[in-house]
Formats: sequence, C-alpha cells, structure tokens
Amino acid sequence: MALTEKDLKQITQTIEEVGRRIMNEGRKADRSAYKSTERRLRAYPTLKDNIQRYEADIKDIAREDMGKSADIVIFQSHSGKAPERDLEELRREKIFSLTERLYRDSREVGEIETALDYIKNQEYYRIVPMIYFEGKSQKEIEVELHCDRSTIWRNRKVLVARMSEVLYGADAL
Repeated sequence: MALTEKDLKQITQTIEEVGRRIMNEGRKADRSAYKSTERRLRAYPTLKDNIQRYEADIKDIAREDMGKSADIVIFQSHSGKAPERDLEELRREKIFSLTERLYRDSREVGEIETALDYIKNQEYYRIVPMIYFEGKSQKEIEVELHCDRSTIWRNRKVLVARMSEVLYGADAL
C-alpha cells in the first residue's frame, strides 16, 4: 500500500512536532541546570559560614559539662524512674545532628569548589565571585574589570553554563 500525499504531510508534521517537543525539553533542562547552578553559587558563602558554625558548635557541645548546667532541666515523672534519655545521649544526638549538617554542607561546598576550579583559568573568572559571593553591582564589575556590561553578561553566562556541566553532567546539555 502506497502512502498518499496527505499521509506524508501528516507524518512530516508529526516528526516536526516531536522534534520541537524534544528541543523544548532540552532547553528547559538547560535552564533548570543553569538556574540551579546560580542558586548553588548564591548559597556558597552561607554554606561556608554554616560549616564554621557547626564545627564550633560541635566543639562547644563536646566540652560542655551538661551534668552540672543549671540551664538544662530534665523532667522526671513522680514515680522515681530515671529519665528516658540521659544527658550524654542528648549530647551525642545533638552532635550527630550537627555532624550530618556539617557533612551535607561540606559536600556541597566541595562540589561547588570543583566546578569553580574547572573555570578558574578563564579570562573573566573573577565575574563569578564578584557577582555571586561579593554581591557587586554591574557597574562596580565594569569599573574593576575594565569591560562593558555585555561582556560581563555574556561571560557570566558562559562560565555558569560550564559550571553546570561539571555539577550536572549530561543533564546540563
């Protein structure tokens, strides 16, 4: 059975429609990886601060003499039973919780630093820290790097896209 002109036209339209859908999905994934990379870059300074705070908190909790603290009160039932969890258990739980957060934030910082290392030899690398870590304005960056707004915008886009490839692999393509 031979295909009619109408059948060929329908097949062509279907192929074009599927192609457009695939291209649109690819663009959405690309934007998503790019935006996620930007979110991660903006969070980077806070994560580094968190790591220092968690480490200090863990040291403080480990040093505290919680058994003699007047600030900690354990309520017991009137039956004279021992508390369900003693102070050492509470200390271990708190340290464990902080250690989990410390690990998660440290891992994220490590991934961001790996992506930053990937672009560090690029001519306009400084744009990334200036925008995302130092919060500098376009004008401040223009003056400091002696370039115009479009150069900053274009290079930021390229650098963040390259970092997205490191952070998300083929999903960023």
